[in-house]
Amino acid sequence: MRSKFKWIFTLLLAFSMQFSFAQEKTVTGVVSDDKGTLPGANVVVKGTTKGVQTDMDGKYAIKVKQGETLVFSFIGKEDQSKVVGASNVINVKLTDGSVKLTEVIVEGYRNTTKASTVVAQTTVKAKNIENRPNASFIQTLQGQVAGLNIQTGSGQPGARSTVIIRGLGTINGNSDPLYVIDGMPTNGDNFRSINPGDIESATVLKDASAIAIYGNRGSNGVIVVKTKRGTAGGEKIKFRYSSNTGFTQLQKSKYSFANSKELLRIERAFPIGLGNANPATGLPFTDAEINAFPINTDWVDYFFVTGTSSEHQFSVESSGKNMNSYSSVNYLDQRGVLRTTGLKRFTFRNNLNGKSDNEKFNYSTTVSIGFSKNNQATNLGTGAVNRNYVLGATLGAPYVDPSLYENPQQLIDLYGSDGTLLYTPLFLIDKLNTYTNDTNETRLLAGVDLGYNFYKNFTFRVKTSAEHNIQRFTQSEHPNSFNAILFLDPGQEFGGFEDVNNRREFYFNQLWQLEYRKTFAEKHNLSVLLNSEYNFSQLNANNSRQNGLDPSIFIPDTGVGYLIDTPDDTNDFYVPNISTSKLKQNLVSYFGVLDYDFDNKYGVVGTLRYDGTSRFIGDRVWGTFWSVGGRWNIDNEGFMKNQKLFQVLKLRGSYGITGNQRIVDGTVFAGTNPPLYADTFGIAANVYNSASGIGVNLGYEDLRWETTKQSNIGLDFEMINSRLRGTVEVYNKKTVDLFNTDFVAPISGDTQVAKNSEINVDNNGVELTLAYDLVKNENFIFTLRANGAYNKNRVSGIRINDGRIENGLTITQNGGQVSEFYLYPYLGVNPENGNLLFEDINGNPTENPSVDTDVRTDGKSDTPVYVGGFGFESDYRGFFVNTNFTFAQKVWRFDYDLQGLYDPGSLGQFTVSNDLLNAWTPTNTNTDVPSLNATNYGAEPNSDRFLRDASYIRMRYLQIGYRVPKKLLEKTFLTGLSFSMQGENLVTFTKWQGFDAESDRGADQAQYPTPRIYTFGVDLRF
Repeated sequence: MRSKFKWIFTLLLAFSMQFSFAQEKTVTGVVSDDKGTLPGANVVVKGTTKGVQTDMDGKYAIKVKQGETLVFSFIGKEDQSKVVGASNVINVKLTDGSVKLTEVIVEGYRNTTKASTVVAQTTVKAKNIENRPNASFIQTLQGQVAGLNIQTGSGQPGARSTVIIRGLGTINGNSDPLYVIDGMPTNGDNFRSINPGDIESATVLKDASAIAIYGNRGSNGVIVVKTKRGTAGGEKIKFRYSSNTGFTQLQKSKYSFANSKELLRIERAFPIGLGNANPATGLPFTDAEINAFPINTDWVDYFFVTGTSSEHQFSVESSGKNMNSYSSVNYLDQRGVLRTTGLKRFTFRNNLNGKSDNEKFNYSTTVSIGFSKNNQATNLGTGAVNRNYVLGATLGAPYVDPSLYENPQQLIDLYGSDGTLLYTPLFLIDKLNTYTNDTNETRLLAGVDLGYNFYKNFTFRVKTSAEHNIQRFTQSEHPNSFNAILFLDPGQEFGGFEDVNNRREFYFNQLWQLEYRKTFAEKHNLSVLLNSEYNFSQLNANNSRQNGLDPSIFIPDTGVGYLIDTPDDTNDFYVPNISTSKLKQNLVSYFGVLDYDFDNKYGVVGTLRYDGTSRFIGDRVWGTFWSVGGRWNIDNEGFMKNQKLFQVLKLRGSYGITGNQRIVDGTVFAGTNPPLYADTFGIAANVYNSASGIGVNLGYEDLRWETTKQSNIGLDFEMINSRLRGTVEVYNKKTVDLFNTDFVAPISGDTQVAKNSEINVDNNGVELTLAYDLVKNENFIFTLRANGAYNKNRVSGIRINDGRIENGLTITQNGGQVSEFYLYPYLGVNPENGNLLFEDINGNPTENPSVDTDVRTDGKSDTPVYVGGFGFESDYRGFFVNTNFTFAQKVWRFDYDLQGLYDPGSLGQFTVSNDLLNAWTPTNTNTDVPSLNATNYGAEPNSDRFLRDASYIRMRYLQIGYRVPKKLLEKTFLTGLSFSMQGENLVTFTKWQGFDAESDRGADQAQYPTPRIYTFGVDLRF
């Protein structure tokens, strides 16, 4: 009897275990279509955000309970739903049709699907990022996201871009978005050590529902970067090698540079410089001598060259039942179009995923190492005639022969005999030969993510990540260089200098997360996410400059050749300058997310975050930020079942409050030492009766975040059998408590204090994103894409100076934009005397305008009102063509390069525009070029004469390629092979005359333009 009972008990136990396992198991399968397997197809558990993507062979594996429904989707295919039964294998074949919103969306701390998300976001996938010949992945996002304004202020390889999402919301604070890479919050100060080829996707989060979860760091938007990982299921190792090789080329300007003969004629008419006297005779040049003048140097071609670009990447992806990984190495060598500039980068990455046999425990690790060596041109944008290469290129007189330069001492003698800046390009030739600089950076990032489903619907996750950036900058000026000899002090024997600057940044992030998911009565889905987060950042910097070097033994960046300043010296010529600093900041946060869905039709998401920061003091340490968002999936309503126009129709709305703790522009450490809330004291010279005293800088104890209140309404739609897809967003973003300077009584020891003010900045805008499959069949796909954004920026609440903040040629005032140009209009030339004419405040012409009464604004700013992009993707029997145009409209900038070319004061020292041949004279009065002897050139700088429309449309990217059919590769080791040609910045349509219409500055002078880049690429998979 006992034996029989044991047998029955064992049978029941086995049955119970079988039933238990049937409730939770791993389902595998293959997703395909008529042409074969579908890599990258989405497999999502219906009613949840749990999902995976198929691997390169169309295979997937997902943990699911019996009775749940799997939804299979792929762009351009009809969704299919399969109920999980007893079988552990579900294969699906998708057909052409609807494009449902089941794609997984990465929102940083959590994942959702397009159907269930309530946020305003745009995701750019790997295919639109990788194999682009850009050193920074940020530049590849330009023109691909509505409302994302990216301006690259320099063409130096690896240069930083300015990124603004939904308008400028601050006056003095930092406008950078927050970057999150694989869950690690970081900043955009430097991306040159990150490989764009490792990026799986970049998601731009815009509205309050998307960014409130980031609290006091989210007001400028968030860009979430997900790197590539292995795929689950199977026992396969896949390899990929890609290579791009090409060259870089300067974009030509529209300036009319005077050649030697033209410049000599202009100088002869204006008695100054070489044109006034032939050095050989001492008499003015004759026409015959000018026509026979043999030298005509193109200094642009001398300092700018054709650069080279080469990139190689090798990756390995392994997949297994419980573990998968992705590893890659990358090497980039990009030489700049300006001599001596370039970037070399090496990166390594390993991403590992794993899980336990019962799938309750999941883990992932990330290790990334990047090393870069960057040579950058210095002193750009300045008038340093002996240091700015671009200035020498654009203003060098063409009748100066490069062969005149022999050595530094000979150049000193030549300069001494002339006494002008005519030999500026020779000064810079000497710098090419005697100056060095290098920026070496090592970027280490490591992270681990552990998750455990410890009880029913509860999952606990711990995520730890750290980033360590080590940067070493060196520059040296040889002691025998022109600059070193020129600036020797009396009695000083040795000149030159060498700088060695070491900078270490450490970022640590610790996240604890508890998640609860539950489905009630089949139609009610609830998700609760509770989080605690700690962030620590520290900067250590050590800078040294050795003054004076021994030319006989000096070797750059070795310490050899340093001179010692002895106690017996009567001077301090060779005393080194040394400085050191240590900055810290901490952030502790507690936050939660509540997500409720009813029947896949209605959803609401609430977020609450409580932040504490070391930037502030007292009660202001802590701040509360929140958001609430909702959605209505109209396409799931019963009344939509019989209509065929819309396949997807979803209405979204959100409102919330976020903060910006970076109230001082600059790096993430700007404003931390000394803390802005504290009064600081220091020794001040000549305070009273030539004696020293104590200087004070007043702090502001009530210092707090700049706060942004944002509302958003969005509509997602797909129609005409999902051939037309799009999103419309309307938003209002208001930033309050802006950080600004206020005046205080001098009796306090200071005249001003920086504090939060009553100033508000409003940004109101509309965004539109569209895609349309113009042709889509078995052999030919042609898809049009476009996005655009309009943003209106307005300021209010300024209490000081009659509601105005003046800053040189710009002004921020109530009712206007941030930093509008503040000038008087230029009318042209007075035909009576050749002087410049301007318009006074009453609309009358005048030769003598007043900067006190005649300047005014007319709504022009260097921040564009309209930004966006458009292009197409096409594929015909393996041949593919992809292109992307970007545009910025209603944006204005000062062209100081053009101003220099029109300046008669440049004659005898620099080149000018040949337009000056048409300058006003008593016999040439019908001209728009003032007299070279006009008496009121001093009024020009405060006019809009050289304020130019910098709007542009640019063919940002073009790719033409061929993908070899898989049938031709069946008997080879290859599983994929493609060839392509790419080009960046190919054609620009603009009124701007300079070298580059794209800039993040309100004024440009002697800057590094972005180049054209041409590459040929090959992509092998095996």
